[in-house]
Amino acid sequence: MKTETIKLGLIDRLMKIQEVSTLQRMEQLIIQAEVESRAEESLKAIEEGDVLSMDEFRKENKQWIKKKYSK
Repeated sequence: MKTETIKLGLIDRLMKIQEVSTLQRMEQLIIQAEVESRAEESLKAIEEGDVLSMDEFRKENKQWIKKKYSK
């Protein structure tokens, strides 16, 4: 089954739910899944060495700020 089909099916089912407590529970489950997914992505990036040192990050951040606000 395609991802988009699953998403649309979930949206349809969520639209039919009337209980606020059930919707809140579903929201918490979605948040938990998002956090876990992002944590897994971060761990994979760390394992692959796809990270910046704090000094590199500061330099890139300063350059970005300068570029963004010097128009």
